[in-house]
Amino acid sequence: MARFVAGGVPIADFVEVTNSIARWEDWCAAWSARGAIHEDIGRDALGSGFGKSAGLHLTTASACYHFGKFLFCEYPDEMRAAHEKAVACRTLALPHLGPPGERVEIPYEGKHLAANLRRPAGSDRPPVVILIPGMDSTKEEFHNAEQLFLDRGMATLSLDGPGQG
Repeated sequence: MARFVAGGVPIADFVEVTNSIARWEDWCAAWSARGAIHEDIGRDALGSGFGKSAGLHLTTASACYHFGKFLFCEYPDEMRAAHEKAVACRTLALPHLGPPGERVEIPYEGKHLAANLRRPAGSDRPPVVILIPGMDSTKEEFHNAEQLFLDRGMATLSLDGPGQG
């Protein structure tokens, strides 16, 4: 539970979703359904001009989708769909967060590494903390970790390295 909550899943969502799952095969669908609830709320908030609320709900949606595909390798189509939703929701959330962020692409061996860059308010050239996930994670899991650094005047660059994300 701790990793899910630290990664942006509200405790109530964790308890409700995990209690609703009887079989591993239902894991991704259950988390994706919860992600869709937060995504809908976030998109509605965005359409109504409530940017900060939109950013937070879309970030929660991203976390739910992320943990839906977490270790769900036996069903690659479901895993890929949940991953794409996690990335899309987080990307949509970034400009509406406090402080806002942006998706950037870093050239790497003829391709690119996807990253999320956030800068603290009021600093032109802050130090930058680079957050790199382990093999079973992605940059979409780092919202709360980013916020700890941003609140202390440091920028964050969360990225998926080669073979991740």
